Amino acid sequence: AELKAVAEAKLKAEAELKALSEAKLKAEADLKTEAEAKILANNIAKEKLEAELKAVAEAKLKAEAELKTVSEAKLKAEAELKTEAEAEILAAKQAKEKLEAELKAVAEAKLKAEAEMNVIREAKEKLEAELKTVKSNIPVQTATKPEPETNKPDTQIQANVPEQKDQALKSETLINENEQNHIAEANDVSDIVATEEIENLIRKLMNEKRIVQTYQPVIAMFDNEDTDTYEIYKTGLLAYIDNDDINNKLSDTSIFSIALQQSINEWILRQVFLRITESGTKMGRYKFLVNITEAWFSDIKLFDWLQKILTQTKKYAPGKSIILDVPLNLYQKHQKRASALINTLHKTHDFSVALSHIDSLENIVNSCNIISSKMLLLEIEQLHQLGEILVSSESDSENKETDKINLLQYLKTNDIRIITSGIDDATLLTDAITAGTDYAIGSFVGEIQDNLAESGTVESFELT
Repeated sequence: AELKAVAEAKLKAEAELKALSEAKLKAEADLKTEAEAKILANNIAKEKLEAELKAVAEAKLKAEAELKTVSEAKLKAEAELKTEAEAEILAAKQAKEKLEAELKAVAEAKLKAEAEMNVIREAKEKLEAELKTVKSNIPVQTATKPEPETNKPDTQIQANVPEQKDQALKSETLINENEQNHIAEANDVSDIVATEEIENLIRKLMNEKRIVQTYQPVIAMFDNEDTDTYEIYKTGLLAYIDNDDINNKLSDTSIFSIALQQSINEWILRQVFLRITESGTKMGRYKFLVNITEAWFSDIKLFDWLQKILTQTKKYAPGKSIILDVPLNLYQKHQKRASALINTLHKTHDFSVALSHIDSLENIVNSCNIISSKMLLLEIEQLHQLGEILVSSESDSENKETDKINLLQYLKTNDIRIITSGIDDATLLTDAITAGTDYAIGSFVGEIQDNLAESGTVESFELT
């Protein structure tokens, strides 16, 4: 029994030892698995951290590269601005030196002309003294008997005195002609100096805001729904100065230098665009008749400036509110450039065109077609001429003679409107209406004004 108990105890001990051994193996396996999982997690975390560090490093390098690019661009822009500023300063300096040289040359020419005039004056005075001496030596002619033959030599001498007088008179005439030529040259120099003084004064008045935009009504002589939506005004300039000559010259800015014309054109257009933008709508209340001068076609500067303004004010569709008053003689002088510029403004920005300064009406239809003009600015005499010129009505009839109509009817058929200027009294207005004008402009139908009703200040919108 004891042996049996010992054997069972032994078996039990072996079983417990085996269980302990298995538990130990399981514990070791669990520890191994846990260690491997921990190592794997550490490796994953390490790889993630390395990836993040790499991304940060790459972002840093990219930021440094972008910063370098921005810095280089900034330096380049600063260099370009510096170069441009230096170029502008140099150009201004050269322009100033050129102007000073021209003024100096004009002053020297004026002094030279004055000196020549003094010489001529002294020569004239000397000649007059000589003539006076000659006249005092001429004997008084009296009725006498024929002198003896012995006196003939004296008669011959006396006969030569009038010849000397004629020669002296011829010399006086020649000197007078030379004097007139020098006076004319001196006057030309004086005119140049006076013109420069006037232009400098006009620039000064513009800078001091003592020149304002004016508006003269263009009155419709017919009933039409379109005329209820807008009013037409011819733009002009008025100087607040006690000098009628300045305002007379401002009525025709084409007489000024191209440089001043360009400044005036930009100033007028800026005022017009300011008026257009005040309404804040694409349906403009006003249409502005703006005169075109040679500065529009002399170079591309004004057109480039205008394109910039059109871009700034695009939402207002400003072209629909502007009628370009194009002198036909000026258009013909610069036809290639003028055609490109005007057609671009008409097709791209809806500018309208009115032809003015028309010397001959014979080919006016062709001119209107070339420039896409739907308005003619005429005087009352030219309006009458339209009714006297016959043109073909372009019908399909074979009898061309009976199908002819007057030019005014033809223009109206093709929707070309006539503006008659110079309507300064009731008689002229009645005459223009009877002759068939569509619009009238003049002091009788509408005084020139320096503002438009219910308009705000022109400073309400900034144009550069």
